[in-house]
Amino acid sequence: MERDWKKYNRELVRRGEILIDPEAIAVTPNKQKKRGRPYTYPEQLIMLLLFLKFALRLPYRQTEGVARKTFGELGIKIPNFRTLHYRLTKGEFSLKELPKVEELPKDFVIVLDSSGLKVTNRGEWLRKKWGKRPRRGWVKIHVAFDLQSKQVVELEVTDERTPDCKKAIELVEGAKRKAEKKGKKVEKVIADAGYDTHDFFRYLGKEEIEPAVLVRRGAKIRGNPYRDKVIRAIRRGKKKWKEAVGYGKRWLVEGFFSSFKRWFGEYVSSVRFENIRKELVFKVAIVNMFLAMSSG
Repeated sequence: MERDWKKYNRELVRRGEILIDPEAIAVTPNKQKKRGRPYTYPEQLIMLLLFLKFALRLPYRQTEGVARKTFGELGIKIPNFRTLHYRLTKGEFSLKELPKVEELPKDFVIVLDSSGLKVTNRGEWLRKKWGKRPRRGWVKIHVAFDLQSKQVVELEVTDERTPDCKKAIELVEGAKRKAEKKGKKVEKVIADAGYDTHDFFRYLGKEEIEPAVLVRRGAKIRGNPYRDKVIRAIRRGKKKWKEAVGYGKRWLVEGFFSSFKRWFGEYVSSVRFENIRKELVFKVAIVNMFLAMSSG
């Protein structure tokens, strides 16, 4: 199919526009409730600068420089790089409003998956110079991805030792709570065999969510009616079951991770685990916005 270049070019231009929200640079009183002296800089401005930092992959000092050149002539007081880092450390950032609940379909299907990211990008010189292989470590980003809106609706970050199944219920619960606020529901969950546990199948059955979870090879019927139903269906024909439940649509979440790593690389820049989690929240929110524009 021939690409619509006019539409494609317009989408790329909008990716630059969406990072600058006029409301964010408006000089408004800071209404955040906190003990002690209120913050000097409004939350909207801090959010804008952090979005720019992570979207453009800038260190804190360069982010301050870009902000001063871009917004300084407008008479807006710009925080220095130390303040920006401090506000990231002390702030509470989540995917609570990203995407907006109104954008989700009424009965939506989510896909669960995870991917690993390096804690730092160090170690290449040591390996080339001395042949050493330093222990760099990883974090795992677990997501619940909505197939229709093509956006992440819930996010968890863990260390590399946490198996996917340990975060399955938390991801679905987060998506379900978000949906119920607007009278919507999670209709189906698609996941690979890494999420095959009796507890997860019982949870999905209790919540009346259709399980499209691939069971492990050689899985036996053990008296769990929700899991046993999937096992029987797969025994009648695995390919037929995958087509019936839409299991092949998992490629969309794999496409999300591919886009994420092409934009931001395969590592995080923060050091402390809590800051790593916040960094990933911003990065996922940015990819969400870009994908929403492309699908719209």
